[in-house]
Amino acid sequence: MEEAQNDEQIFRSRYPAVTVPDLTLPEFVLQDAELYADKVAFVEAVTGKSYTYSEVARDTRRFAKALRSLGLRKGRVVVVVLPNVAEYAIVALGIMAAGGVFSGANPTAHSSEIKKQVETADAKLIVTSGPIYEKVTVLVS
Repeated sequence: MEEAQNDEQIFRSRYPAVTVPDLTLPEFVLQDAELYADKVAFVEAVTGKSYTYSEVARDTRRFAKALRSLGLRKGRVVVVVLPNVAEYAIVALGIMAAGGVFSGANPTAHSSEIKKQVETADAKLIVTSGPIYEKVTVLVS
């Protein structure tokens, strides 16, 4: 019997290596929020609603605290069923800042598809908005 051939190939960039800081994604994204506190971080194209870096940092902390008060524990999955809104990034960062695992679901998906994702991920929390609420409530009844 022939031995398995090692076809490993390593590709290296011609550019210098990048140092990856030992930070969570929320820590990395928000580490300079105070420097740019009054600068716009996100703009929702359809409505024009915007958030400054200080608002993103504040709302991320508030949302993380709210999730922990609901019992979110480190490593638990939170499924997010939202359209492309300015708050989406705050929700994602808040979940991660609380120690949760973010799992985005397509808001145009059928309820059965979202249900399968929730069950597969063993998610205990779902984040959604008014227009999608009806689609999500059938999952918990």
